[in-house]
Amino acid sequence: MQRKAGGGVFSYFKTEAGRKLVFFAAGTTTIGLCVANFVPHTFGLQYYRQFVQCYQNGIEREVPPAVEQRVHKAMEQLNVDPREAKFIKTFTVFGFDLFQAGTTKFRFGGALGIPVNYAYNSIGEIKRADIRFRDQQIKWSSDNGKLLEEAIVLTEDEQVFGLSKAILQLQTHRVLMNSVFPSVSFLMVYTLGRYLNMHLNLFAKHGSVRCVMYGILGLFGIGSWSFMKDFNQVTTDADIDKKLAALGPQYVAAGVSYYDKQLKKNIALRHLIGDDTYTALGNENFLLRQKTMPLTARKSFFEQKWKELQNAQAQ
Repeated sequence: MQRKAGGGVFSYFKTEAGRKLVFFAAGTTTIGLCVANFVPHTFGLQYYRQFVQCYQNGIEREVPPAVEQRVHKAMEQLNVDPREAKFIKTFTVFGFDLFQAGTTKFRFGGALGIPVNYAYNSIGEIKRADIRFRDQQIKWSSDNGKLLEEAIVLTEDEQVFGLSKAILQLQTHRVLMNSVFPSVSFLMVYTLGRYLNMHLNLFAKHGSVRCVMYGILGLFGIGSWSFMKDFNQVTTDADIDKKLAALGPQYVAAGVSYYDKQLKKNIALRHLIGDDTYTALGNENFLLRQKTMPLTARKSFFEQKWKELQNAQAQ
């Protein structure tokens, strides 16, 4: 007896009951993708913060008063509304980079993670024995170790610049958009797949035909989600840099030196940890995506702005 094409375990999904089950499962997945991205930055913000919080002897490390003053200075420079400023909570975070979670657009507020190196005013204040990167000791005596020492000690202007950049990130709709993008991509893929199944009568054909189609649509969905998320972040980065450059020559000069030290830090870490997390130029190394604007491009933007200011002053 000849076996019916497309039979087997998955033949149930060709029936009316199976299609309804897939329809409700798709709806649940669409909502679930949005919730999974939204909850950590809103209802679960406190737990998200505790996960990345820097601890010392089991106790949360406090943000030094001097650093808190620089946060307030950054808010004043940005003319942040005092009521909105209350929604931004600072804490100490692991690593050497600022961390942002949440947003001031919702009542849950935003969490601004500040690395311990923001408390350093000079290389002599670096607590080398306490600093580890990815659970590896840093060879401070090496050339790259010395380069890292110079890169992680920021001046007050550089710190205010970095904090201002992070605050502007918390004031965007990034959380909402990043929650919507995966749901939109999945819903688009499901709708397109359902349309092709019905109008091309693919349920009457062998299951391998549908599997190939689902695979292609899946790659398309991942690609569209990646593009929307990355494009939104890159354009946001560009807008933030433009806003900071408009604050005056002091911010422009700080932007040049801030991004220069960020690049040097990444170059030093690239050699110290021995992997390709960062490129030879100091940018974050992404395989196919561009999750953020390259640091080299951001530095070049402020260098160009600085040249324009110098030329205008000379004229």
